[in-house]
Amino acid sequence: MTQQKHTEGCLYVVATPIGNLEDITVRAKRILSTVSVIGCENVVRTKTLLQSLRINEQDKHYIVLNDACEDRATAQILATLNSAQDVVIVSDAGTPLVSDPGFQLVHEAYTTGIPTVPVPGPSAVMALVSVCPIPLHEYRFCGFLAKRGRKRTEQLSRLRVADTPTILFESPHRVLHSLKDMLDIEMGERKVFLGREMTKRFEEFVYTTLHELYEEFLTRTSIKGELVLVIDCSPQSQLVWSEEKLSQVLQPYLKPTQVASILAQLTELTREEAYTRITGRTDEATHG
Repeated sequence: MTQQKHTEGCLYVVATPIGNLEDITVRAKRILSTVSVIGCENVVRTKTLLQSLRINEQDKHYIVLNDACEDRATAQILATLNSAQDVVIVSDAGTPLVSDPGFQLVHEAYTTGIPTVPVPGPSAVMALVSVCPIPLHEYRFCGFLAKRGRKRTEQLSRLRVADTPTILFESPHRVLHSLKDMLDIEMGERKVFLGREMTKRFEEFVYTTLHELYEEFLTRTSIKGELVLVIDCSPQSQLVWSEEKLSQVLQPYLKPTQVASILAQLTELTREEAYTRITGRTDEATHG
């Protein structure tokens, strides 16, 4: 068991507003005011946030923590913490590490015993869950779908047969493409609850089907703001896919062994049985 030490600085993981500045917590504002080192995705955006909160941004030292420089930023922040200085990490909006960089840093901090403290607050996921008309006693959170390729195909396949509601993030530039992909795998009648621009001036919530949402977005000249979607999995909104249908959809994109692995997860077939049905052979059933 790794125990947190108390001779180093403390790493604060601070949630910031997703839109409305009134959502900042008293505690988050105090910590942002008092800690001098901030790890952030975008320095300009973080400085703007501090200015809006009437915090002197010029007294801070900023370390850019994003996907492109996560290794370097992690090393810098750990060195700062080991020199007995506290550090705050924030994302561009909302709760850090929820589809944002920072996991490597938090993992290393725990591994080396550095105190790591959450400062909870705004979260796009929790904001949407709190007003969602789809039952969410349990759910899957998948963040952003992969942009393309095998990983995206596998994610969509799992989404199609998921037995719990799924929460996704989507960008305004890719949402039509993603909705079309879902329609192509016969998910059009699935219920969806959408949150867009949450807590902001043009906040929008839509409860409809994936097909109707796609048709609605086609009529808009532009779509702005990050989107969060809850996709239902209730039996009345699902179509039952046969093993043959799943196989037909997956085979153009994946190797037979990969299709067999997915079918083994989603059906009652074993991997070997699925491979045999796909190819008529058994010689490669256990090889990737």
